[in-house]
Amino acid sequence: MAWFAQWGTFLATGLIVFGPGLVAAWAVGLRRLAAWAFAPVGSVAMISAVAVIYGFARIPWTLMTAAAGLAGIALILVVCRLALRVRRNDVTLTDVRWPVAVGLLVGAVLITVRVTIYVGDPSNISQTSDAVFHLGAVRAIIEQQTATSFGLGGLIDPTAIGAFYPGAWHEADSLITLLVGLVGGTGTLAGDIAVVTNVLALVVAALVWPLGIVWLTQVATGRRWAAAAAGVMSAGFVIFPLELLQYGVLYPYFLAVALLPASIAAVVALSRHTWSRPSALGDGDRSVSGRITAVILAFGMGTVAVGNAQPSGLLGLWLAVWLCGLGGTVVLWPKARSGRWWATAGLVAAGVVLAAAWASMGGPRAGVWDPRASGAHSALTILSGGFVDSPPAWWISVLLAVGLVAVLRRSGTRWLALGWFALAFLAFVAYAVHTEWVRAFLVGPWYSDPYRLAALVPLMMIPVAAAGVVWIVDLCAALVIRRRVGRADAARTGIGAAALAVVAVIAIGVVIAEPLVMRYEVNSGMYQDQSTYAVGEDSWLHPDERALLGRLSHDVPAGATVLDNPSTGGAWGYFFSGTDTYPAKWQVPTTPAYALLKMRLHSVATDPQVCSALRTLKADYVLDFGPGGAVEPGLPGPAKSMPGFTDLEGVPGFQLIDHQGDAKLWRITECAGNSVG
Repeated sequence: MAWFAQWGTFLATGLIVFGPGLVAAWAVGLRRLAAWAFAPVGSVAMISAVAVIYGFARIPWTLMTAAAGLAGIALILVVCRLALRVRRNDVTLTDVRWPVAVGLLVGAVLITVRVTIYVGDPSNISQTSDAVFHLGAVRAIIEQQTATSFGLGGLIDPTAIGAFYPGAWHEADSLITLLVGLVGGTGTLAGDIAVVTNVLALVVAALVWPLGIVWLTQVATGRRWAAAAAGVMSAGFVIFPLELLQYGVLYPYFLAVALLPASIAAVVALSRHTWSRPSALGDGDRSVSGRITAVILAFGMGTVAVGNAQPSGLLGLWLAVWLCGLGGTVVLWPKARSGRWWATAGLVAAGVVLAAAWASMGGPRAGVWDPRASGAHSALTILSGGFVDSPPAWWISVLLAVGLVAVLRRSGTRWLALGWFALAFLAFVAYAVHTEWVRAFLVGPWYSDPYRLAALVPLMMIPVAAAGVVWIVDLCAALVIRRRVGRADAARTGIGAAALAVVAVIAIGVVIAEPLVMRYEVNSGMYQDQSTYAVGEDSWLHPDERALLGRLSHDVPAGATVLDNPSTGGAWGYFFSGTDTYPAKWQVPTTPAYALLKMRLHSVATDPQVCSALRTLKADYVLDFGPGGAVEPGLPGPAKSMPGFTDLEGVPGFQLIDHQGDAKLWRITECAGNSVG
């Protein structure tokens, strides 16, 4: 019931995620399913563009200024469509429409069940390492009124001022939070951000992802029955979308992957119309400039949206588009002598650019994650759909085998098989290949992380498996027609409905049978036996610690800095209270001042070096959430032991300001014999 009570937040989220993008979809000629699937891509691209422009122009990021910027971009898109005569992208499909709606509904409901049960109450937060930064960054955007990706990291980390960090998730999250706060919200900024973040995650998982994968499948196969099956199968994997909300938490990458299907589908669909004969389209008066404009706008918006969500996602987008171009060039080669050399040259040039971008994003990132398993085990894991120890999706794997035969039989769909193989191969490299230079080049852009690579595989695995469903339907329909049992259309509709029902029943059964809060290895030597959103005695952020952090703004004067051990939860202080805590993200600072204080702060009354370090960081308070040294839920390893921040009872130079349970806030009152403040 708590989720239903957030209907206002859902409306606000839908307005931000789909509203601006519907204008963008109209501008490139998309309608119906295509428009709704592409709308989130357009919205994220427009929001990202406004945020970056405002950052350079030093225009404050508020609800009103952002709305004005979005309106300005929307007007430009409208002018482009009208001036360049961009026409509607109409596609004639013979299948009935209702199965697509059914497939989308089943997929959306199943994903909603998974996500809401895992998250629990919509006010919960993901108690994982990266969530500290992501939630704090949204608060910083709202408070400091700047959202550009060129400087986002510096909003809560002084050492990252000016550095690029992809901010599409945070920009959208902040706008929704501002809109929700306008009509009341929860009463606190932290509460609003927590609820909005979870609602946004649910909307992206249960609406953006299924819409995109359904449209991509329809564009690639030309069949609505395949699209309907893809809608059901969008909920068939744990690795995406659920796992990226468990692990990390990887909000930016989660958004990027969810935007990929529609971004790819838009380029593929509009490109086909660009190079098709006008007579075949029934659109003979459509100008060449309008067609090319639509492709460029769609590709540009996809690049901006995915790139500003997570740059590594761009390689997935560009690779899929390049493979589709490869397939089209192979088909074109024996048919069009005049244009095949231009197509080949363009394909080679695009391949060189793709390889250069790939190499530039790799390098040092490759060493972050090591291989997990042997080659045979990794191959079986990828083929089964049970990525990184999550439950296998054998039913989709069986359909994948059938689908590979189906798509390889048609020249226009072979690129799907190439796409699945390419993404599966990259996941295999991250899983099993030990050669460092191979990992550096091929999977370095994803930090060689099996989770990130595995999350990409369903992007192509689902359309191929859905093509397998349609092939089975067509074979059965042909058998029925051959026996003269009924008409062709009626036979396909009846058999297609039966096949869709079987797929839906399997998907529903799998979700019911799987443990919704799974115990499986999420990292080397680390197991998850409860939701990372759960609040309790065993959660990373203890309820007493959370309550104390919520009071920091009342306990600490404005402008004061509070030291903390981030791995014991103290870094959440900024998100919950707006008080300057150092650090405000889970990574332990490497500055000499912090390195000294974390070991020797308790000697503040006698050690001049401690005083100097305190002056460097301008710190006046310290949080004591225990010494650390134990494995904390959600963290990629043991909590860091920082004895300087603990056991301060009775130590000269400290005054207890607030406490709840074992969580304590101390004020530093003395520095090498001199009083402070």
